[in-house]
Amino acid sequence: MSFVETFPLFDGHTHFSHMFLDQVMESYRQCGVIGGINIGGFHHLDYGQYLRAMNKAKLDNWTSFYWPSWRPLGYMGSRYVRKVVADMRRFAKLGCRGLKVWKDIGMHIFDANNKPVTMDDKRLEPIWQTAGELGWWISVHQSDPTRCWPWRTGITREEIWQRRDTVIAAHPGIRFILCHNCNDIESVAKFGETLDRFPNVWSDIGRDFLLHDTLADTQAFLEKYADRLFFGPDQGMPDERPPDFKWNREEYNIPWRKLLVSYGMSDTAFRKFTFENGQKLFMT
Repeated sequence: MSFVETFPLFDGHTHFSHMFLDQVMESYRQCGVIGGINIGGFHHLDYGQYLRAMNKAKLDNWTSFYWPSWRPLGYMGSRYVRKVVADMRRFAKLGCRGLKVWKDIGMHIFDANNKPVTMDDKRLEPIWQTAGELGWWISVHQSDPTRCWPWRTGITREEIWQRRDTVIAAHPGIRFILCHNCNDIESVAKFGETLDRFPNVWSDIGRDFLLHDTLADTQAFLEKYADRLFFGPDQGMPDERPPDFKWNREEYNIPWRKLLVSYGMSDTAFRKFTFENGQKLFMT
């Protein structure tokens, strides 16, 4: 096997449930993925049951983030916020270490007064405070992908980013992961400005930089910010059938590996980005 097929990966953004867990882990193992951040999203399943299954399996290299269904905010308001806070405290006792904020906040949800719900909504403050108390990370998925724009609320991407940044600035003690290349910022220069402004921000990488930036600019960005980036292709393992290894490896894993190598990073930056950051922050 070539180097492209064998270097270890920490997957900073993936999705799987406790269904077919043995097959899921074997698929990751054969793809060289030896740990990562599993973000929920299987809302039809019991998240507490999933956490208990993970604990029973002793998968110490995998960290779980809680992804609540945010839609009830629109009609339940503060009552739903209280439920999310209670769930966070309950799931923290089962080993959960983070929260997922999805793009429906800002892009989809309206409150009872027909006002768009955004991250800086004051009713959400107990959630951010609880995350800080628990030492949780917050994975933020806002205003992306570009092809979805414009959306229901009519708010511009720049305003959604601004409202997101208000929350980040107000909570410097919370570590935020802005998923999908800093919420699909299509410029490494703007991406770098966000990282410079907020030392409590990291990002997972699930978009090809070369779609909008030169290789030289991409290399310079990756070298400068390698300490704060995770590889995170946003893979979703099925929970209704066993994983298809061929799809994971030949159609998904190998192309991504080739792309990462093509960026031409130094050995130090490459190791941090592909594995060492995740190992240091989530596997020790």
